[in-house]
Amino acid sequence: MRLSWSQHLQAARTLESSTNADLGISIALMGLALLMLSEDLLAHEQACAPCASAPAWWRSDSVTG
Repeated sequence: MRLSWSQHLQAARTLESSTNADLGISIALMGLALLMLSEDLLAHEQACAPCASAPAWWRSDSVTG
C-alpha cells in the first residue's frame, strides 16, 4: 500500500477542514485520495485473495446479488 489507513484518514480530515475558498482544490484532492484508497484496497485484496481470516461478508466470492 502507498498509504497506511491512518494516513488515508489524516488526508480526509485535512481536506475536510479546508476553507470554502479552497473548496474546488479540496474536492479534486479528495477524488485523488479516494482513487489511491481504492487502489490500495484492491492491492490488499489481491495480495491475500484466499485469505481465510477475512470474514465471509468481506470475501468477494461470498457476495450474492
